[in-house]
Amino acid sequence: MVALPPAGNLLQEIAQKLQVSGAYGKYWLTRNTYFCPAMRIMGTILAVFAAVMLLRPDPAYAGRLEAGTYTAGNTLSGPRAPTRINFQQNFDTVPVVIALADSQGNNSASIRITNITTTGFDSLILEPDNWDGRHISQIVHYVAIEPGRHILPGGTVIEAGRTDTSAVQFGPGVSGSASFTNVSFSQPLSGITTVIAQIQTANSETRNVPSQSSRPHITALTVNQNSNGFQLALERSQSSIGTVLVETVGWIAFPAGASDNFEDIAGNTISWGADNSGNVVRGWDDGCFSVVLPITSASRVVVAKKRSRNNGDGGWFRYCSLTSSTISLRVDEDRAIDNERRVAAADAESAAIIAFSQPFHANLRGEIQVTKTSVTIANAVNEGFAIPGSTVEYLITVENIGNAPVDQGSLIISDLLSQHTALLVGDIAGTGSGPIEASGSALALGLGYTFLGLGSGGDNIDFSDISGFGYTPSDGGDGSDSNVRAFVIVPSGHFEGDRGSGAPQLSLRYRVLIE
Repeated sequence: MVALPPAGNLLQEIAQKLQVSGAYGKYWLTRNTYFCPAMRIMGTILAVFAAVMLLRPDPAYAGRLEAGTYTAGNTLSGPRAPTRINFQQNFDTVPVVIALADSQGNNSASIRITNITTTGFDSLILEPDNWDGRHISQIVHYVAIEPGRHILPGGTVIEAGRTDTSAVQFGPGVSGSASFTNVSFSQPLSGITTVIAQIQTANSETRNVPSQSSRPHITALTVNQNSNGFQLALERSQSSIGTVLVETVGWIAFPAGASDNFEDIAGNTISWGADNSGNVVRGWDDGCFSVVLPITSASRVVVAKKRSRNNGDGGWFRYCSLTSSTISLRVDEDRAIDNERRVAAADAESAAIIAFSQPFHANLRGEIQVTKTSVTIANAVNEGFAIPGSTVEYLITVENIGNAPVDQGSLIISDLLSQHTALLVGDIAGTGSGPIEASGSALALGLGYTFLGLGSGGDNIDFSDISGFGYTPSDGGDGSDSNVRAFVIVPSGHFEGDRGSGAPQLSLRYRVLIE
């Protein structure tokens, strides 16, 4: 139930209690119809009145995301500078970027991502100590997602974010205190999570890379991933020289085992999947270790990251090869303390894997359209006039014609009753239905509505009299209550978007008596 305390003006009250920053859109009045044009809504809190539509500023929405591949520049024989990678389409806000490089070049190497903007990012191959710093070109897979909590078509909730940390993990021969930073999701995700992470800054770097080796050479590490969050650290492996400063780490979390699809800006259907492997990935000198992908596609884009730290030397992932259904991975590590790059079978690592069926850029947003109609269904003279004593039936129809859901708990529908009307408070659609009937395809696609009783406090509806919400309607003797001035409905779940079978719809039907 919506717990809204009293206020004088009902419109002002609802706006205040929803923490609304301003009005959005308006209705044009036609005969017996209020119509609000289609809108692009970035995961909205939506209130439907007879005159105004209001939005909360910061609920979750799917937004923009992108995945692709590129070639990181050859710094051995080419320019010793980062490669600038342009996004396929500009983002609205600076995204989080996570990348996985291949195994070309026998020297230890990792991929650095910096200078991320809405248009692209810098990519540079780094080599740790005991190498010269320069490296041949590599094929890199990446995924970019705007930070925040997002709901994808089909209802899967994911989250992306940035965390500043100086917590470090390290191997034998490195001094200091090892620690992790605890990262909590804004709200719990579903079950065990698949989390991939990448350092987004280079604050600790002390050398002229790539003309020299990186010092201290660090990568991002996550462990203990669950529905509430994970632990994060900067992994320096056995890079013993240099001081690790605070770095910004970008991360993306999906529910492990989840998969579905969505439509990109070109109209392509993009399948995706996320999963965690067993402890099967061993070291560079041990070979390449095959892991099954969560989807099957010949043109797949895959990012995999370590999600464990079983091997005390640390290390990071590079990929050896890809098929339509598998990825072969190996743990690379530095040679700052010793020359071995092995991981014993008992210390094999687990991979967090997020895969997409092909390169894409998607802009996933709900787009809400609302209509309100009325019809006179009974009066003393059997004519369609709304005269005193007549019963008028209203129908509010809410559709999501966008390509993505409106987020969980973010749809709020409120209607102000017209003056000189009284809400009929009996069951409108059978025993236990209450005075307002909810129906429509959206209720079978993730949206929920429950009525438990007038003033129950535990369902999806609240009523207001002139003094405010929290009012319990009652039958005044003719089946109606003239004290009801407004109602608010907050459906549970998510409001699915149009996935090619038409816009999901929620219809709300109620009746009033003309006084």
